[in-house]
Amino acid sequence: MKRMLFAYRPWLLTTVVLAGSLPLSAQEVRPRPASDFLDLQQGVTETELVTRALASDPTLLAQRQQIAMAKGDVTQAHLRKNPSLTLGGLKEVNGGDNSFNVGGMLPLELYGRRARRTEVAQDKEDATQQSVADQERLLTGEVRTRFGEALASIRNLMFVEQLLQVNRDFLKLMEDRVREGATPTLDADETRVEVNRIETMRIDYQAKAEVALLALKEAVGIDPEESVRLKGALELAPLAYDQKQLLQLAIDHRPDLAFQRANEALANAALRLDKATAKPDASVFGGYQRPDSGFSQQGFDAAGNLAPIRQTFNYATFGLNIDLPLFNRNQGAVVSDTAAIQAARSQVAAVNPPDISLRSHYITRCHRRTAPLHRYRNRIYGHIARRVCGTHCPRTSSRNQPAMKGEPCRT
Repeated sequence: MKRMLFAYRPWLLTTVVLAGSLPLSAQEVRPRPASDFLDLQQGVTETELVTRALASDPTLLAQRQQIAMAKGDVTQAHLRKNPSLTLGGLKEVNGGDNSFNVGGMLPLELYGRRARRTEVAQDKEDATQQSVADQERLLTGEVRTRFGEALASIRNLMFVEQLLQVNRDFLKLMEDRVREGATPTLDADETRVEVNRIETMRIDYQAKAEVALLALKEAVGIDPEESVRLKGALELAPLAYDQKQLLQLAIDHRPDLAFQRANEALANAALRLDKATAKPDASVFGGYQRPDSGFSQQGFDAAGNLAPIRQTFNYATFGLNIDLPLFNRNQGAVVSDTAAIQAARSQVAAVNPPDISLRSHYITRCHRRTAPLHRYRNRIYGHIARRVCGTHCPRTSSRNQPAMKGEPCRT
C-alpha cells in the first residue's frame, strides 16, 4: 500500500500544482501600455467629450423639454380670456307664449391681471433656463474633472512604464557585469527585486487608469465597452487673476446665482399676481330677447275685426357683472408668496460669491498649487537628470545601486 502511494505521489503533486495555478493565470492582468489610452492625433479632446455629454445626458434633455413647456405657458398666459355666448328660450306649458334670447359676456381682467399672469410665466421660463444652464455647468465641470483625472492616471502610468524600462535596462547591464565577474550576483538580485516591484506598481497604475477612464465614460454617457482614446495635456498656460474681475464674472455669469435670482423674481411676480386677483373684477354682457306673448281673449284690430290679443317684442339687454372679493382675497397665497420671497433671498445670499478674504484664499491656493509644478518642471527635472546614473555611469564601488533610486554616480 505504501509503495502504491509513493508511486502516485508525483502525479498528485503535479495535479495540485496545476489546480493551484489555474486561478492565478485567470487573474492575470493583460498589460496595456499608456499608448492605448492616448492618441495625440485622432483622440477625443476635452471639448468634444463635454459637447457629447451635453447633447446626450438624459437629465438635461428632460430639463430642456421643460424650457419648451415654460415657453408654452408664456404664450398661454399672454392670451385674453375667451368671451362667453348664451342661447336660451322660454315656452309656456299648455300655452302659446314663448321667448327667445341670445347674449354674450366678455371678462375685463381689471388691475392688470393678464400682465401679472404673463410676468409670472416669463419669470418661470427664465428660472427654468437658468436651472438648465446650471445643470450644464455642473455636468461640464464633472466631465472636465474626470478628464483631468484620467490624464493624470495615464501620465502616472507612462512614468512607471519609463521607470520600469530604465530599471530593466539597468538589470540587463547588471547581468552582463555579473557574467563578466565585475559585479557580485547579489547586486543583480537586488535590481531584479526592484524590477519586480515596479512591475507590480505598473499593474496598479494601469488599473487606476482604466478606472479613471471608466469614470469619464460614465460622466459623458459612453458605453463602457466603447473604445476611447484621449487627446490632451495636463499643462496649462499661466493665468493672471484679478479679484475684481473674477467677482464681476461670477456675478454676471454664474448660472446657479442667476437661477436663485430668477426664483426671487418669480416669487415677487407671484405675489403681485395674487394681490391683483384679490381685487374686484368685472365682465360686460349684452344680449337680445324676443318674447311672444298674448291673452286668450280677443280684441278688435285696426280694421275693426276680432283677432287674438298677441304681441311680439324686441329687447336689447346689457350690463356689468362685478366679482366682489368679500371673503377670499388670497390671504393664504400672499403669506406663502412672502415666505417664498424671503427663502429666495436667503438662497441668493447663500450662493452669492464669497467675500474678498475668501476669494483671496482661493487665488492663493491656486498659486500655491501651480508654483511647485513650474519649479519641479524647470529645476528639479534638470537636477535629477544630472544626478541619476545612466547605463554608462562608471562605478568603483562593488555594491552598485539601481538607477531608479536616484543616487549620484560614485566615480
